[in-house]
Amino acid sequence: MPAVRVMTKNNLNPTCVTLGNKKIQVVDDHQYTLLVWGKLFQETGKPTILVSIDYHPDTNPPFWLYAFQKTMAIDPDREDILVPKFQNKIMAVMDPLNLDTIKAVMGQMRNDEHINTAMALGYLKDYHMINCMEKHQYPLGHHYLVAKKDFGSLEDKMFAGAEFSMKALEQEGFILDIDLDYFSTLENFDCNPEKCTVFRSLVRGASLITVARSKTYFDYLKKENFTIEMCEAKLMALLKEILK
Repeated sequence: MPAVRVMTKNNLNPTCVTLGNKKIQVVDDHQYTLLVWGKLFQETGKPTILVSIDYHPDTNPPFWLYAFQKTMAIDPDREDILVPKFQNKIMAVMDPLNLDTIKAVMGQMRNDEHINTAMALGYLKDYHMINCMEKHQYPLGHHYLVAKKDFGSLEDKMFAGAEFSMKALEQEGFILDIDLDYFSTLENFDCNPEKCTVFRSLVRGASLITVARSKTYFDYLKKENFTIEMCEAKLMALLKEILK
């Protein structure tokens, strides 16, 4: 069984910041953005597109680790049968229009399983995952691998190297999702307007922005001595400057 997570205020009750007419919702653990996306789905009645910037790809199947560990404890030889059975059992009790049913099973969800869970629930119709680890090939969704020299960057050269462009969104509405563990130095936030046109377009065009603090991963991946609070403040200041 996976470790039990403490549900902090920033998970079940995300910090909400409004800059201009844009809402930014901040959670501690990335999987809890699922609840924010679910609320948006309830308000609009239609699925949207996700653009996520993260160190990790976060696109594992719904409740995969929980189902895998449960299978290993019962009968490892029946992995092909039991893993999907346990996954489907949890998914069956989740009502996309009732967030209480989503909250009830969040303890079994890892922080890299929320995107494809949101796809399965109908909250998302597509996603664009920009990350530093893997370029997964799944039947649905799009993955963009950031070059090592561009880790943490928000400049156009990072997006171009990962082969992402705004054209991929086809002018549709989208959510912009950012994980703070993507940033390893304070210099990552020196976003010259002339060199960060893609990121600025993403910020201005998003119908909603979600931010995951991911403190454990941030502390492990950072390359200089700065805190998660400093990182969050830097991002918020950048978003405010872009949206002013």
